[in-house]
Amino acid sequence: MKKLFLALIIITLASTSVFALEFTLTSSEVTATYTEPTTNADGSPLKDLAKTIIFYDIVGDGLPEVKAVEVPATALTGGGSIIQTVLVPIIGNQEADVDFWATAVDTSGNSSDKSTIVRKRIDRLAPSAPQ
Repeated sequence: MKKLFLALIIITLASTSVFALEFTLTSSEVTATYTEPTTNADGSPLKDLAKTIIFYDIVGDGLPEVKAVEVPATALTGGGSIIQTVLVPIIGNQEADVDFWATAVDTSGNSSDKSTIVRKRIDRLAPSAPQ
């Protein structure tokens, strides 16, 4: 079976440590686009952002979530615009729901809560032959 790698997600991260997600799937490519957070969970200015991490989970596959990509922070204060491709292996003749989310991590290793989880159905099933 052929594997198709789907580039995943257009993500919009809110300016807090808990992200709001949006994404669209265009053909077999999706690109993550987001702005790094600029504040801590308590509302104080962010001064120690180390990275953001994008995760995915193929629903019902019995496997744990996948840390898809770690994106280094553009600055300790965040606010950078990020465009990132995430690869998700999807086998042909299969369809599955995939959950996506992100977290922010500071230089001490503290991680934010998960962003809002967004579920997307990826359809690799071929249509029936014309009659």
